[in-house]
Amino acid sequence: MKTILIPTDFSKNSGNAIQYAMELNKKIQAKAILFHSYVVPMLAGEVPALMPGDDELKDEARTTLNKEQLRLASAYPGMHIETLLSPGYAEDEIVQVSTSTSADLVVMGTQGASGLREVLIGSITAAVMEDTKCPVLAIPENAAYHGLSKIVFATNYADNDFENIENVIELARKFNAEVILLHISSGKLDTAYEYAAIETFKERIKQDSNYEHVSFKLLESRDIIHGLNFYLEEIKADMIAMSMHHRTFFQSIFNKSKTKQMAFHSNVPLLAFHTS
Repeated sequence: MKTILIPTDFSKNSGNAIQYAMELNKKIQAKAILFHSYVVPMLAGEVPALMPGDDELKDEARTTLNKEQLRLASAYPGMHIETLLSPGYAEDEIVQVSTSTSADLVVMGTQGASGLREVLIGSITAAVMEDTKCPVLAIPENAAYHGLSKIVFATNYADNDFENIENVIELARKFNAEVILLHISSGKLDTAYEYAAIETFKERIKQDSNYEHVSFKLLESRDIIHGLNFYLEEIKADMIAMSMHHRTFFQSIFNKSKTKQMAFHSNVPLLAFHTS
């Protein structure tokens, strides 16, 4: 991992995500890029009003971004920290910048939402998860970094999970962390089939990973999100990782992915892998 992109809107929530990313990067030792995007307001109507212009917004954002860089450089001496600024909407610009900088990971904050607000508004973080090609680490507003000792990867035994699990294991190696491969059964499939599938999955992972701190867990729960959150709390997991399958806009509204729901409901940082 060479480059970590850290978007910020200068809020307390994004500040918490920056803190988490910096602490994580003590072990990873990647280049950290602080990124901010700003939108020039458009004036509607015939009533004249004083609105900040492009240059004014850019200068203000640049000043704030530079102050944050200086603060972090002082707190984390020796860490390679750069800044990047661009006009545009955050969810679009983060995706573009993650590509142009060849980011290996995007770390950003997410704020809880529920009910109608979750469905209609969603979050910038969830939008970035869906469109960016590199993994996105979503940091809940109340999450604090306490190291990485247990990483849970929620899997349905899909073939494309193997590559993502390998990436999680590579991260775990840097912290000597345990990786728990979790499958939650809703009871719709035969239990014998579930166990046979996990045994096959287990053997392939053991052969491919060559990492001794990998374990497997089969959990039964009719409510998958509730089951996940319960298990994460029970074992005091430090991170949850999942593959995120692409969905169209209407699918994401009416049949929301489990990964995006986790970004709203869990208090544990979520590492989401984009899967086409």
